Amino acid sequence: MSILLNVNDLHTSFHTQDGEVKAVKGVSFHLDKGETLGIVGESGSGKSVTSLSILRLLPPAGQIMSGDINLNDINLVEANRSMLREVRGGKVAMIFQDPMSSLNPLIPVGKQVEEMISIHEKHSKNDLKRMVLDLFEKVQIPDAAKRYKSYPHEFSGGMRQRVMIAMALACKPSVLIADEPTTALDVTIQDQILKLLRSLQDEMQMSIIFISHNLGVVAEICSRVMVMYGGMVMEYASINDIFAYPRHPYTMGLLKSIPKIDQDRSVALQSIPGSPPDMTNPPGGCPFHPRCQYARKICSMEVPPVAAVSDEHGSRCWLLKEDAPENNNPFYKAGSTK
Repeated sequence: MSILLNVNDLHTSFHTQDGEVKAVKGVSFHLDKGETLGIVGESGSGKSVTSLSILRLLPPAGQIMSGDINLNDINLVEANRSMLREVRGGKVAMIFQDPMSSLNPLIPVGKQVEEMISIHEKHSKNDLKRMVLDLFEKVQIPDAAKRYKSYPHEFSGGMRQRVMIAMALACKPSVLIADEPTTALDVTIQDQILKLLRSLQDEMQMSIIFISHNLGVVAEICSRVMVMYGGMVMEYASINDIFAYPRHPYTMGLLKSIPKIDQDRSVALQSIPGSPPDMTNPPGGCPFHPRCQYARKICSMEVPPVAAVSDEHGSRCWLLKEDAPENNNPFYKAGSTK
């Protein structure tokens, strides 16, 4: 597959009264044409800031400090406002977590989707309306002609999210960023939205970055996954390898917290002890070491390098070094290789 989007050594910070908050620290990944990449992690791990950095939609206090973001031959870090207007919505579109706060409550949803199209393309009023109705049917909004004039408050949460998907797809982007698009929805509607995204991806041949805190949801739609914590990439691999051969204690903790159909109901789910790091005063070394049951002294002193598990699987953990001690090391017990 050809690489469509390439992010290299991205550093993004927020400048606050308490000083510089390094929200994203050295994140690198690529997105191939037609694939779905999952980005997983707890709140505050840097997932959403990474996606906002790609589109240069950071709030005023946020700033990309260094790194490259290349969409084909466009360097988005250096792009001017005119180029960014062309990219946003036209080449890269985004679905946000809360559709109610993303839609204007005073404007009918059909007009809002029309506006997205008219920013990038010139069409007559009749053609714009026809295109919007086609999009509504594509995202399975019933009675499209009737709902065209409806306001956001007249839609359910799931239907509002479908409007957001229609808006994101209005100009046929090559990359769709979905930032926790199913978090506020019940399980049945979640499943419908995931199936809809898969169907639209196949039809439009677009690439998707799917951001979530839930590995179970990511497993339904993604082919590769990147696990983030404390603003850094802890592990990356194919979705099958992440579930079968996790090679970072944080990934292992996330997997143990997912309920399984065949699990013993008398056994409680395992949670990861402690809380995510305070990014205004992050711990030294590996950001996960204060919560890691396998942490060694070096984990609190130095940031571990990414160890190659295989060609497409890497993990940022000192326990994967060849000279790591065997005592209380889960990777020696499981086998250091597949």
